[in-house]
Amino acid sequence: MNIVALDDEYLGLEGLVAAIQQAVPDAELHSYGEADKLLAEASVQAPDIAFLDIELRDGNGLEVARKLKDLNPKINIIFVTGYSDYMKEAFDMYASGYVLKPVIAENIKRELDNLRFPVREKKRISVRTFGTFDVLGDGVPLKLTYTKSKELIAILIDARGITCTMNTVEEILWQNDEDKHNRRAYIRNLIADIRRALRKYDSEDILLRSHNHISIDITKIQCDFDDPSAFKGEYMSQYSWAKNSLEKL
Repeated sequence: MNIVALDDEYLGLEGLVAAIQQAVPDAELHSYGEADKLLAEASVQAPDIAFLDIELRDGNGLEVARKLKDLNPKINIIFVTGYSDYMKEAFDMYASGYVLKPVIAENIKRELDNLRFPVREKKRISVRTFGTFDVLGDGVPLKLTYTKSKELIAILIDARGITCTMNTVEEILWQNDEDKHNRRAYIRNLIADIRRALRKYDSEDILLRSHNHISIDITKIQCDFDDPSAFKGEYMSQYSWAKNSLEKL
């Protein structure tokens, strides 16, 4: 759950943040004292919920809400104010809720339990297979130490969740290389590299490994192959071994 909070009065923002943290301690929360800064970062933060003070020194929360809804029509807007004068305007624009100051955790929790648009769990790891293969964490390319770490992920994604043997992985990673020295040890390094990169996003459980087998839990990632309309004729184009799958698409 990704939440942003806006109040241009320090004490008001401090109280709002404290109440939200008490109500949902595990939420990702970004607080702002300036509307312009919130709006500038909203496209990156992609908030599910926005708690907005209505009366701001420069403008008002209603206008901020309109701009946030332009970015995401299904964002849950919850207005926070010391007055009930704006209640009609708030609900005319289909706000999710309205909290009166002083804000307390109980009221925050009530609003979060009755959101207009349910918040679905986001998959932090995403992959692009159409065109050049890439793997991302929260929209940023995953930082891997070895080039073949990324290729190993591609192999497991191409398998669509089916378990691969280590022998199969070796054959694909070193198709025409006769040197078999320390391949298995090198794969262990690749696996450790991938786990380290995934750990940053609390997603280590995506990579599944038993004694001589390895796979990726594709139910826990977002992938473009779930949307066939996104296919434009290329698939993992940097890997020659992917041509077999390309012919099937």
